[in-house]
Amino acid sequence: MESVCVYPRSSKPYRWTKWSLFTALLLTVPVPYFMVVIGGIVPAACLISLAVRGLFVAVPKFTAEGFWMLGILWAHVMIFGGLLYAGAVGGTWLLFRLMPVRYALLAMVVVSIGLFVTATCNIYRVPGHNSAPPANLLRILQECRT
Repeated sequence: MESVCVYPRSSKPYRWTKWSLFTALLLTVPVPYFMVVIGGIVPAACLISLAVRGLFVAVPKFTAEGFWMLGILWAHVMIFGGLLYAGAVGGTWLLFRLMPVRYALLAMVVVSIGLFVTATCNIYRVPGHNSAPPANLLRILQECRT
């Protein structure tokens, strides 16, 4: 009699780890932010927050300048979001191909914790005119809330 695998290999751990790594990358990886006169290096989640808030401000006013600036901001979101998603998919695919599932899950947890620990250092630059002061993730999140 042939042996039947009781627990077939599932892609479920791959799915949720991919999305959790993507979320960790969105919240922690510094991406450049450039507009006409301001710039900085912020997490991609901050750009998404600015873009959504800008949408609520620009749509009711219907000004060409507002839509131009909003277009630049959404281009940042789409480009960096796509690159971070590709990084998350590639990273999880590589880990799950190289390691057994339990070690790949452990590696994903370690990578996510490492990203958040690194984000507590002053690796970001707050968007502003001319020189942007260094900041950590907590300061960036406080700036995004206000």
